[in-house]
Amino acid sequence: MKCPIVLLSAVLTIAAPAQAADWRACRAKKVEVVRLEQALGAGKKLKGYASGAAMKKARRAKEDWLWKHCRSYSRRLRDVERDMM
Repeated sequence: MKCPIVLLSAVLTIAAPAQAADWRACRAKKVEVVRLEQALGAGKKLKGYASGAAMKKARRAKEDWLWKHCRSYSRRLRDVERDMM
């Protein structure tokens, strides 16, 4: 009985920090999302993307990543977005 409890606690302690990202990674993703939103709104294509559809797909993927990994920084990320707008 003691072995499964120890194993479960070890898995939880290893898995929990693996989900969260650090502030620099979160900020970099948010800056890229804002750049994509601004370019899409202006009808411009950013360098490195084949089309507007590719930019939209990349923006959605980055936003999903932010939602999954950077929830603890949500207030700071909103401030970053507001400062860039």
